[in-house]
Amino acid sequence: MGKKMVMFIDDLNMPIIDKYGTQLPNALLKFLVERNQLYQRGQELLLRDIVDVLYVGCISPTAGGNNRVDPRLLSLYNTFNISQPKPEAIEQIYNSILKKRLAEFNEEVQSAIDNVTKATIKLYLDCKEKLPRTPTKFHYTFNLRDISRIYEGLYLSTLDKINNKSIFIRLWRNECLRVIADRLVDHVDRNLVENDLMPGLIKHFFKDVEEDVNINPILFGDYRLSDPEDPDTEDPRLYEDLVGYEAVRGKMVKILDDYNETNKAMNLVLFDEALEHITKIHRIIRFNKGSALLVGFGGSGKQSLTRLATYLATYQMFQINLKRNYKEEDFREELRTLYKEVLKKKPKTFMFTDAHVVDEGFLELINNILTIGMVPALFPEEDKDGLKSQVDEEIRKKKLPDSREFAWEYFVNKARDAIHIVLCMSPAGDTLRVRCRNFPGLITNTTIDWFFPWPKDALMDVANVKMAEVDLTPE
Repeated sequence: MGKKMVMFIDDLNMPIIDKYGTQLPNALLKFLVERNQLYQRGQELLLRDIVDVLYVGCISPTAGGNNRVDPRLLSLYNTFNISQPKPEAIEQIYNSILKKRLAEFNEEVQSAIDNVTKATIKLYLDCKEKLPRTPTKFHYTFNLRDISRIYEGLYLSTLDKINNKSIFIRLWRNECLRVIADRLVDHVDRNLVENDLMPGLIKHFFKDVEEDVNINPILFGDYRLSDPEDPDTEDPRLYEDLVGYEAVRGKMVKILDDYNETNKAMNLVLFDEALEHITKIHRIIRFNKGSALLVGFGGSGKQSLTRLATYLATYQMFQINLKRNYKEEDFREELRTLYKEVLKKKPKTFMFTDAHVVDEGFLELINNILTIGMVPALFPEEDKDGLKSQVDEEIRKKKLPDSREFAWEYFVNKARDAIHIVLCMSPAGDTLRVRCRNFPGLITNTTIDWFFPWPKDALMDVANVKMAEVDLTPE
């Protein structure tokens, strides 16, 4: 009593427009905002007055394929347009972040901070201009989240591995390629970023280390010292330049052999492109809340490489078990199991594929996990106490607020950090585009890795391995 509640409704333009030109959720919202009343669900349909509630909404610009919102609903709001921050403001924000992280690094590394930020913003603006969003490139939505993801990777710098300017700029180049170039759908767009925009920025801002920075391949990871089979091995998480394919291949061959001894064997040929994708997937899931959208046609290796990257990260794999008449309630029950186990054991990679989308409503639950960390009403109130007990001791040690609401929020945040969703989808047809339009978290809250068809060299490597197993001795 005596308080008001603010209800924030995001993505007002997300609901599908039906054949009559209306958006049913927005029609209900208009009734609520306009009259402050709702009919109670049930047989009697009693009209209830809603008091002391303020409504705040958010929409995206209609450009780029976003749905228009009923102007009768918008007329009930005071509308404010929030423009993009000026480049100077963005530069100040990200410079401050990086300077704080690199405060103890040597002067050579610190001297590059200002130019790293300027180059990142220039790359971001160039991509927005030269890589426009189209129906086939529906995920070309470049925004400040991309800059934040690049800086999240730079934040993994450690004093012993990032000890000079050239290696720091190589790290920056790697993060830019992972966040921006990996989502691009064809060689033309990827060549624009990899062979035009990035070399131009490096030449302009970092000419003194240009030659070292542009060396290929560029592979960064923190798994050089990992040993999933030894639980006592300390994980220093040293994010470093892995140098080249041969060094990575030797590590991956051992990891694959170890995996096959304790799991269903995978007969993989670790050619160069496969090593790149394993490293990319591993990088994504090692971040807190790190989730991936892997896009490629069937047989491109998305699921196998995800299993190997999960094993390499010492995580556990989680998948739903489809059965006859599998429905949303079955899916919800498996999600309850996921949340109950994730803090008791190792972090989990939740792999979700096209074949698991028995009902499009499943993607709404996935979207909720990606955006807010929890499926609304997944757990009844009596079950929440048992889950919150997993973090009670940690809350007491940190002297955080001792309330049920805070404990539940703390549990949700901890669980979300440890759940890494990997979506394995096919680009065939319009299905993926429609799904991403209806559930924008599939794009905005994941890092995208677009699988190209394997090149000729990769196919030759596979053929050579397979043919080596064939006895061709003449009779």
